[in-house]
Amino acid sequence: MKRLLSFLFALVLLVTTAILLFLYVDIPSWMLYQQELRSYNWFQTTLYILVGVVLVVAIVMIILGLSPSHKKRNLTSKYADGNMSFNKRAIEKNIQHTVGKYQDVRQPSIAVYLYEKKKAAYIDIVLDVFIAQTNSIQTLVKTMRQDVKDTTEHFSELPVRDVKVNVLDQKLLNKRVI
Repeated sequence: MKRLLSFLFALVLLVTTAILLFLYVDIPSWMLYQQELRSYNWFQTTLYILVGVVLVVAIVMIILGLSPSHKKRNLTSKYADGNMSFNKRAIEKNIQHTVGKYQDVRQPSIAVYLYEKKKAAYIDIVLDVFIAQTNSIQTLVKTMRQDVKDTTEHFSELPVRDVKVNVLDQKLLNKRVI
């Protein structure tokens, strides 16, 4: 969607610039065309609308460019003797190491969401895994969920609010599992 909006804005900007340049350039052979274009009733209104759209979008882009990004890539815990910062990638590697202990789990995909509120910080984890043929998938998922939660809480010293384990079906996805 961003690419489409960028393309449309660039197209409006290009057309507006071309029209304004066409009206500004003082070439004798273009004078007749310029006067004919100015004589249409709809032209001036359309030109004002195009300039207004370009100005509004430019102002919005400036405001968004100057506003701070709210994406935090790490969490900071404050202690009496200093601050401790946790990187999202380090937590993902810890979870990858924890999931790697299970023999029947194949190709884990890990998503970690870090939340920092005014008084508390917490972590949400989503795991997408393929599980090889085993007798008790439910028991494996339950123990893996608890193990991931415990190791992440021990590693980061932050509470894990939710651990979701999505077991993917190889046949539905048409994906080769190694």
